[in-house]
Amino acid sequence: MKNTPWLVIGAGAIGLFWACKLEKLGNKVHLVYRSESPGKKITLESLTDEEGQQQVSESKHKIKSFKASELTDQYDKVLLCTKSFDLKDAFLQIADHVTENADIACLCNGIGAQEELQSTLLDTQTLWAGTTSEGVLKIESNHIKHTGLGDTYFGQWRTQSEPKEFPVDNMTVTNIHQRMIEKLAVNAVINPITAIFNIHNGDILNDEFKPLVEATLTELSSVFTHPQFSYAQESQHLTSENLKNRVHTVAQLTRLNRSSMHEDIRLHRQTENSFISGFLLANSPIELPVQRLLYDGVAFAEQREEVKKSC
Repeated sequence: MKNTPWLVIGAGAIGLFWACKLEKLGNKVHLVYRSESPGKKITLESLTDEEGQQQVSESKHKIKSFKASELTDQYDKVLLCTKSFDLKDAFLQIADHVTENADIACLCNGIGAQEELQSTLLDTQTLWAGTTSEGVLKIESNHIKHTGLGDTYFGQWRTQSEPKEFPVDNMTVTNIHQRMIEKLAVNAVINPITAIFNIHNGDILNDEFKPLVEATLTELSSVFTHPQFSYAQESQHLTSENLKNRVHTVAQLTRLNRSSMHEDIRLHRQTENSFISGFLLANSPIELPVQRLLYDGVAFAEQREEVKKSC
């Protein structure tokens, strides 16, 4: 892969982290921000080393930053790190600066935004959907903290006759839809519950939330193992016990973190509710009363107290 610059869209925690990661791997990186410029240097503070041991270190990364309107180059590698609801519009703002054979990757929560983005691309462009479990916290506009090691995978959103390799080594998978469904399942439990009850991720393991969590897991397993679910081929293994183990593992590993949905509600920002619970409600072949309750509790502030009482 020729060493042309990566164009990273989004200057949130994940966008800044990936700009630093790609630069550390020897790539040139150009970063597009929307409202607050990170300047010419980004500080990456790491609390763990590559083996996962506690080791505080700090590195500085020189990254060129632009607003979308300031771009002049053409890019053949693009990484979008935006919220799901911003994904398509964020790409359209820079589409004139993307080559006709470009690799276009996205890292966002939920499912649905990827197909919206795919519909805007040329047949000669490749869309890579990604999922990550890296823990990153944004401290300032040019300062992020890597709080936990995780895995990142990318796969082609639409299968092609000749599989390609992602432009970063050791991140290509053929079952990206399965991995995204698995992450969606965990998000559909942790995100709405932590957001509605204003708690940290690990708190969902407390006894007071056990009945709600178990009801949510039982309902989700009924969807994922249903033969008429739209992603049934990728989700049949997600039984109630499997889901319980996954949710408990993530909640324990990120016990001191606040979910993105929790933070969005706390800061009065738009959530990705429509691409998590909303996706399940729109695609489930069966009724989902618990997921509907959680969706409404996130979507409508006036219903949040009612949801708390009913749970």
